[in-house]
Amino acid sequence: MTKEDAYNQARVRVANHANFRTEGTYVLYWTQICRRLERNHALDYAADVARRFGKPLVVYEGLKLGYPWANQRLHRFILEGMLDSRAVAKKLGIHYWPFVETPDHAGRGLLRKLAGQAVAVITDDFPCFIIPEQTEALAKKTDTPVIAIDGNGIIPIANYGPVTSAAAHLRHRVHRQFAEAWLHRAERKPKLDAILCGPVDPPFDLWEETDLDRFLPTLPLDDVPPVTNRVGGSVAARRRLKDFVRKQLAGYATDRSPPSAPDKGHASRLSPYLHFGHISVEEVVEEVLDAAGDFDLEGLAARKRGKRDGFYSDNADVNSFLDEAITWRDLGYHWHRHRRGDTGSLKSALPEWALKTLADHANDPRPVVYSLEELEAGDTYDELWNASQKELVATGSIHNYMRMLWGKKVLEWSKTPEDAYRALEHLNNKYALDGRNPNSYSGILWCFGLFDRPWSERKIFGKVRYMSSDSAAKKFDLEGYLEYVRQLQA
Repeated sequence: MTKEDAYNQARVRVANHANFRTEGTYVLYWTQICRRLERNHALDYAADVARRFGKPLVVYEGLKLGYPWANQRLHRFILEGMLDSRAVAKKLGIHYWPFVETPDHAGRGLLRKLAGQAVAVITDDFPCFIIPEQTEALAKKTDTPVIAIDGNGIIPIANYGPVTSAAAHLRHRVHRQFAEAWLHRAERKPKLDAILCGPVDPPFDLWEETDLDRFLPTLPLDDVPPVTNRVGGSVAARRRLKDFVRKQLAGYATDRSPPSAPDKGHASRLSPYLHFGHISVEEVVEEVLDAAGDFDLEGLAARKRGKRDGFYSDNADVNSFLDEAITWRDLGYHWHRHRRGDTGSLKSALPEWALKTLADHANDPRPVVYSLEELEAGDTYDELWNASQKELVATGSIHNYMRMLWGKKVLEWSKTPEDAYRALEHLNNKYALDGRNPNSYSGILWCFGLFDRPWSERKIFGKVRYMSSDSAAKKFDLEGYLEYVRQLQA
């Protein structure tokens, strides 16, 4: 075992204890959330297993109809990514088997059938949504080994150790481990040879559609329209990354917070691509560090550990962005890994102080209580909140600052904190392209006190941090943002 192999063992989780099936026809990489064929730790691991046994490597990417909050918006974004993966696979010569469920082409039992013909099944170890349950379900139903690989971040989540509830605590661990982790990044392109690309026939009809405008309306999905100017897939992800670095990275440290239209502000807008795995955070970080031009891996040891400023670069914008993309992002993934994917209730998620203070104020009168339908329509007395909800519905995202205010107001307008949480989960997961992600859940739960500290006590919120549209209007010039949302509705 090489030093790199030994380091990356921290990414490996064995989901069952079946023996490798040497009589298997191929090694199967089942891509669930890292939906790309480049810079992918799970794909690298699957290629190594295939090479070890002298078998072809097969990448299976499936898309079923019945996942929670399934709708045209999410489906189209994923399908656009599958079109890109098909093109990359053809260029690489790798076996790529896409399957898209339709009313006439059900997928029940297909994955188990594929596993039954495999030496091993390699998949993604993602700590949230339906991914953990899907992995465990297959592991229990097959005699083929199922191995889950953590490709979520630069540093393997297991290497962070005990769960922490504050970015400041995790930041020390990030800075201590980053240099070594950076040396063990995934391959830019998978290492393939003739054996891995050898002949093997799929036991089902591959998805071969190219016209999504024709195909998507044939599927029985909720009618949440796709975002026409936001394309999914690795090609669009890289284009967005390059645009961000070239046009919006400068000023990130100081000007990220003010609400704005996407082309005016400094938000990266990369989160949907990171969520669906259309781009690796390793590639994002590499591009940003290249833009800084002063990254020195050996020099990291001389920088002051545990501090946000100046760790990666002398460029404040680069450091600020990477603190969000690594520290804060990994905080959510690390926390969810220890929760084993549980997103069911506030009681199982919040710190004791937050649960207590919200319970103490559970009977406080609310200024108004809105129904889920009123919230979904953006029909409240608060113009700024309505704008954030309408931005979400129209574009699949909310400006970073507005997402925090959006969540806080729903807590104020709900009968109970649990009602507020369920409403926010539904709205976010139904409309947001980056919903159903550890960080989107963490962002919602932050509105109730997660990853925060007690503040001055007030009605309804207790000691949970309070935010208001009035305070936002005092901090920022909001007219540009409001006009942008008006144009979305025109």
